[in-house]
Amino acid sequence: MHEYYDVIDYWIKSGFGIDSIIPPGTDYAVSPNEDPHLRSVVDLSNYEVWATDGEIGRLNGFVMDDMNWHFGFLDVNAGNWLHNRSVLVPTSWVESISWTNHRVNLRHTRAGV
Repeated sequence: MHEYYDVIDYWIKSGFGIDSIIPPGTDYAVSPNEDPHLRSVVDLSNYEVWATDGEIGRLNGFVMDDMNWHFGFLDVNAGNWLHNRSVLVPTSWVESISWTNHRVNLRHTRAGV
């Protein structure tokens, strides 16, 4: 994987095994020779989640089926600080993801969610 995607080495081997160390100040923007569709789900945290008729809330996390490595649901923090609640939205409802606007767009209305 490292050779195929030509990414930086972010691990350092020590005498006791492998330590996961990410160098400070590293820019993880997509360069022209990388696949622009290959992104980390960690990058999506705190993105705005929008229905077809308005904003629902912020993306808080994911629910993953660890048997087949499928992200089945988005954990969306809906409401404001006073009326805060968490809503599970199926990933099949995602219409698109705007990396530049930090938005996840759904194909359902707010009432449908």
